[in-house]
Order: sequence, then C-alpha cells, then structure tokens
Amino acid sequence: MHLRLASFALVGILGLSTAGAVAQAEAERQLDAALERLRLAFGPEARLAVGMRQVDPVTGRARLGDLTITAPRERISVTELLLQDVTETRLGRAEARSVVLVTNIGTDDDRFEVARLVLGGMALPAAGQSFSLATFELGSMELEALSGTGKPGVLAVGRASLEGYGPGVLGAATVEGMDFRDPAKDGVAFRLGRAAVQSMVLPPLDGSMPDPRQFSVQMLTLEGAELRDPDKQVDVAVGRFALRDWVPGRLTDLALEGVRVAAPFGTLGAGDVRIGRIASQGIDMAATTAALMDGVQVPDPVAGTPQTVVMEGLTAEAAGQPVFALGRTTIEASMDASGLAETSMALQGLRLTLPPGTAAWLDQHGYREIAGGLELRGSARREGGVLDVAPFGLNWDQAGSVALSTSLTGMPLPRPGEKQDDDAIMAQLMRARLHGLTLSLRDQGLVGRVLAQQARSQGVPEAQLREQYAQMALAMPVPGAEPSGPGRRPAPGRTEAPAPARKGAPAPAPQPGVSKRGTAEATPPAADPFQSVRQALASFIRQPGELEFTLRPPQPVSFEAMQGLTAAGPVEAARRLGLSAVAR
Repeated sequence: MHLRLASFALVGILGLSTAGAVAQAEAERQLDAALERLRLAFGPEARLAVGMRQVDPVTGRARLGDLTITAPRERISVTELLLQDVTETRLGRAEARSVVLVTNIGTDDDRFEVARLVLGGMALPAAGQSFSLATFELGSMELEALSGTGKPGVLAVGRASLEGYGPGVLGAATVEGMDFRDPAKDGVAFRLGRAAVQSMVLPPLDGSMPDPRQFSVQMLTLEGAELRDPDKQVDVAVGRFALRDWVPGRLTDLALEGVRVAAPFGTLGAGDVRIGRIASQGIDMAATTAALMDGVQVPDPVAGTPQTVVMEGLTAEAAGQPVFALGRTTIEASMDASGLAETSMALQGLRLTLPPGTAAWLDQHGYREIAGGLELRGSARREGGVLDVAPFGLNWDQAGSVALSTSLTGMPLPRPGEKQDDDAIMAQLMRARLHGLTLSLRDQGLVGRVLAQQARSQGVPEAQLREQYAQMALAMPVPGAEPSGPGRRPAPGRTEAPAPARKGAPAPAPQPGVSKRGTAEATPPAADPFQSVRQALASFIRQPGELEFTLRPPQPVSFEAMQGLTAAGPVEAARRLGLSAVAR
C-alpha cells in the first residue's frame, strides 16, 4: 500500500516536472518569437543581445537585463525590460527602464533617453516588416522623463500617456511638460505645459495632404503653449485652447484664452497683438468646415439653440505704441421652429490710433484716434426670400454715426447643402425687390469741427460759412439739369432758395415740404422729389443733428429695374423710388 502511494507521488512529481518543463519551453519559445519579430522590425541586419534573462513558466512573465538591438542606422538599449502576456504577435505588457535610442549612428547621432516606458497591448510587426503608423496598434502607453538631442534640437517631455491607438484612431492621450529648443543661434523654441485629447479620428497617413473633413475629436485641450522663432522675430503664446465635439452632427464648443503674437509690422516696427478670449458655442463646426470646403451652404442654426461667437480684449501695438484695440465683439445667430433666422453683431470699444504725422486730416480737426463701434441686427426667412436689416450702424465717438435699415424680398437664401452657384445667386439678387431703405447720419461733432476749421482757414465767421453752404444746398440743381441760382431761371417744379433772413426780421413762411420746426416733410408726388433733400441738407448744415434719407417706392422695385430707371431721368427715378429726406 505504501509502495503504491509512493509510486503515485513519484508519477505526480515527474508529471509536474514535465508540465513545468513544457510550460517553461513554451514560454521561452513565445519570448524568442516575440524578440525575433522585434529584432526584424529594425531590419534583417539587426542584432539582438540580452545580458540577463529570466522567465517564469507559470505566469509567463519575463525579466530581461541589458537588452540591446543594433541596426546599421540605429541602436536601442534597455537596462531592464519586464514582459508579460507575450505571444508571437503581441506584447500584453512591457515595462522598460532606462531606454536609450540612438539613430543615424556615426558622427551626428540623434540620441533619446526615457526613464520609464510602459506599453500595453502592442501589436508586433509581421515577420520581416518594420514598424509603421499605418498598421501599428497600441492599447496603452506611459512615458516618463523623455530627453532627446539631435540635429533638429533638444527635446524634453515630462510625462505622456496614451490609450487605444490604431490606424487613424486615438482613444485618449496626454502630454505634459514638453520643451523643444534649437541650440543654434536664433533657433526655434517651443514649450507646451499640457495637452490632452479624447476620441480623435485622424485622416489616413498615406503621405498625402490630410483632409480636415476626415478629422473629428471629442475633446482637445492645450495649455501653456509658446513658440519662438528669433530669426523671424516671431513669438506666439497661447494660455489655453479647448475644443469639444468637433464631430459632424454635434454642436462644438471652442475657447481660446491668453493669446499673444509678436511679429514685425513692416515700417511700423515691432508689433504685438494680444487676445484675451475667444469663445464659440452652438455651431456644428465640423459640418460647417466640410460645407465651406465643398462649396455648399453651411448648416442652419439648430432651432432653439443660439449660435454665439465672442471675442474680448483684442489689442495691437507697434513699436511699443497702441495702434488698435477692440474691447468686445459678439456675433449671435438663431432660428426658431417657423424658419425665421435672426442674427446680430456688435463691436464695442473699437479704437484705432495712428502714429503722429500719418493722418494729417485727423490731426487738423483735433482727433487723436478713431474710436467707436459697430452694430448689426437682421432677420431672414427663406420663404419669399425675406431679409430685414434694422439697423446696420457705425459709430465714431465725438464725430458721428451712420445707420442703415432696409427691407427686401426675393433675396437668394440657399438651403443647407445647396451648391454655391455665383451666377445663379447674382441673377436672383438682381430680381430681389426693395421695399424700403433708410439711411441716417447723426453728427456728434465732426461737421462742426470741419466747418470751424474751414472758417478759420478762410478768415470768415463760422455762422457766415454755414449759411453760405446752406444756400448752396438750397440751390443744388437736379442731377443732369441746368443749375438754378442768381441770373438763372429755376427749373420746372423748382423754387428758388430763400434769401438769408436779416437779424430781427420776421421769420419767413414755411416753404413747401418744410415743417414749422424747419424739418423737411414728405414731398407731394407732383413736386420736385429733390426739394426735400435740399431743405434737409440746408437745415442740417445750419444746425447739425440727424439727417435721414429714405427710399419708399409705392411698389417694390427690383435691383434689375433700378438699373433701367436711369433712362427715365433722375427726377422720375427719385419719384419711383420714393426718395425723401428729413433733418432733425
């Protein structure tokens, strides 16, 4: 009985030993096959050397020391390499310490060192093939303390990680503490505090120009990026860049903060441009970019979700002196369920400062800068091609403002995805009809400064000069007709300009088309349509305030028909367009 038990035990021991030996042999074989593929990836002439080798037959883990692969143009050495889950075609996990890669072996070597490198789920190239990004796959990667020196420059990376890389696909990646510099005089330098990406799809890496339409990313951020090129005197810095949902069919969020660009401004000297913040929301940027590249109409705003673009803190300097500033720019667009689209744009805190002596006209009239803003509000509806602008306005502080409002129908408003045909759009635009237009000019000091300067240069009282110009406006002839004035008979339907009133004399009776307040009123159809324009101009010159011109045709007029109005003469054209003017 005891002899039988001893026999069974011996057989078991021999079986375990045999199984262990088989497992050991299989683990060794898998490791050798993997190392051979790794060697061949560097070329058929590459040589592999391993100083120390340990393989656990149970777990299949392997520990290699002083591993070196030497090829004609490169050499890689690893002080310690831990391998796990190794097959002939795949490394489940590889952790390498003190990795050194030398390329272009000779007098000008490129040398890269990594303190720690962990690779997971890495596919090994097929036998006889080298590594290629077009076929390479990697489950995960961790990198610490990369430093490199070569002909391009010196590179350092504090830490990097990666997950889920395959041909054209990247699951996630981060890079921290990147620094690159060209040690040569006036060499390029680049720094990056941190970069992160999630769910990125890249165009095929086939050597051709990448197509942005094949790019998408769920999230991309950059922090603390700096680029310097002393040779070209260019210095670029970005505090933060964030992009989310650059995916067709999704609404993209974009933010850009702390931008600075220093570069030469030609004859103005060294320039410096800064942007505090740019932000955008509610726009399908991927689909919009593709539409622009394909030459088709961009997507509409999503009903109920406004589109916004904001820029703040834009400044520009030249030779240390401010030349341009824009406090805030806002662009908004929206569309409701009925198809009515509305848009608005505002530029606030606009300031343009020209170097002394470069704008004599501004200096002559006491302006040291041009400051103001812009405003635009409008709505559109594809049904009927309705477009209303109310208003489009420009404002120049301490000078004046211009505002334009108009109403049009039959305007070309293409649908998303429609091919842009410039000839067809122009033809439709010429058929569009004008329902009304108002142009308003409001003086905020410019007219007074111009008249005062001219009065000084001519040596006459300003009031006398104003009245002289007012009389010239009242005597303004109809375009193309014989001018009226002293010694000339007034044209049919015209009245002579009234003589200037003497001080203390009773006020003259109101002229046709002028209210008791001196404001031009609507001119009867039978009268000269330019009379209200003359009266309004004269009133505006005497007391600058607001001057308003209006086109209000009895029936909507197409732009094509407006071209034919020139043959009817200016008076008839003005009547058909419903021209009038008023001064307030």
